[in-house]
Amino acid sequence: MDSRQDEFTALVERHARVIASAIRRVCSRRHRALVPDVEQDVRAALWKRLQDGKPIEHPVSYLYKVAMTAALAAVRRFPNDAELSPEPWGDGPASEPFLGLLPAEQSQLLTEGLDALPIEQARAVRAHLAGFNHEEVARLYGWTAAVARHRIYRGLDRLRTVLRGREKP
Repeated sequence: MDSRQDEFTALVERHARVIASAIRRVCSRRHRALVPDVEQDVRAALWKRLQDGKPIEHPVSYLYKVAMTAALAAVRRFPNDAELSPEPWGDGPASEPFLGLLPAEQSQLLTEGLDALPIEQARAVRAHLAGFNHEEVARLYGWTAAVARHRIYRGLDRLRTVLRGREKP
């Protein structure tokens, strides 16, 4: 039991920045009050995983995914209006750059593409890819729905261009 506690403490301390970064991306200023609860949810999920004896082969990826999922769930639990369904990014020509790539390579390519976007477009696209629609993104960042829709649309368009290689990231 003590070794699990040590493993838990070591994982949380070693990857605290990854957890905090993922939570801040979703919660931003608007949902800042939810951050401690989300951090606690991440710790609870990690503790449960370790208690079940399931190994964590890639702790950074696992903790990032758990943190994003917990933050999205928390933000969605406290919406201003009724819950809205997410709009998928969709398949088609935008997915062409990803054909034949391993998941890690896909992630790296997407990260490079998002880094090439202006910061506000990148924030909007990241939230959209995380499952938020334009109205939820607007509430999340304090923008109007039209501004959020515009930033998502333009950001996705530019991201497609970058990923197809027409622009250097």
